[in-house]
Amino acid sequence: MGEYINNIIYGVKSLITGMSLTLKHFRNKKNLVATLQYPHEKWPIPERNIGFDPSEYNTIRSRLHVDIDDCIGCLQCERACPVDCIKIDTIKPSKGNEFDCGITSNDTRKKMIVPRFTIDMSECMYCDLCVHPCPEECIYMVGGPNDSKHEIDYEFSQFERHGLVFEFATATDQDIIDIGAESYLEKRKQREQKLTRAEKLEGMLISEGAVPVAAAPVAAAPVAAAPVAAAPVAAVSIDFNIKSIDFIKDKEVRGIAKKAFMGAKRAKLEGVAMIDFIIAELDKASKLDVDTKSTLEGFKEGKA
Repeated sequence: MGEYINNIIYGVKSLITGMSLTLKHFRNKKNLVATLQYPHEKWPIPERNIGFDPSEYNTIRSRLHVDIDDCIGCLQCERACPVDCIKIDTIKPSKGNEFDCGITSNDTRKKMIVPRFTIDMSECMYCDLCVHPCPEECIYMVGGPNDSKHEIDYEFSQFERHGLVFEFATATDQDIIDIGAESYLEKRKQREQKLTRAEKLEGMLISEGAVPVAAAPVAAAPVAAAPVAAAPVAAVSIDFNIKSIDFIKDKEVRGIAKKAFMGAKRAKLEGVAMIDFIIAELDKASKLDVDTKSTLEGFKEGKA
């Protein structure tokens, strides 16, 4: 009994001690709380000695930066990148065009403009391989021996992933027009529209009257041709969906069947016509065995 009471007293004392400490920190939170209000506040970089002069250290792993005025569009850095995080577009003046592409700080005459130079730092592996082949030394990792060009940016987190995609190109649309590359602007617009549709999960819409690409094998395959022609049969309600295909154990065969299912969906096939389309696709890929065909046929009769 005495031990039970002592445990209660000890627990109450521990609670009071803990809460008093919490209250102390609450009253003096500006001085006692160690957490910084990230990302608005950041810890400063401490001084450190790495054993030699940083100016002599030829490699530092930090954010990539590009002095775009010195870029000649040789694409050496893009080719060297092992993860394809560097994307560069170049445009060369058409024959007879007198557009001045500029000159680098090394007195190299530019022969083209660079309308796009993006680096996706969320994919960068900091291997430094893109830096060395650059003939103008315009791409480098900030800080260290390059501190005179650009101070180190050791922390550059963003709230969204696209914030880590850095665009260095400064060529304007007027520059592109002056160089005689209006077609580039049109292609860029189409690419942006395609990306916008992808972000909105909008696929290619099939207009009424158009023959769907996925529907072509139905007419070509003898097995699938009859159900397609018999429209009333295809309208029969059958309990068949994409999960019904999971009975196929072979991963490759199951993948072909599910791809055929989605193709039939796009072609607006249902019921018997959809099942016959899947059978035809498996047969065309030489992946249709007796058991698989029998099970799929069973769905049409409601026996599966």
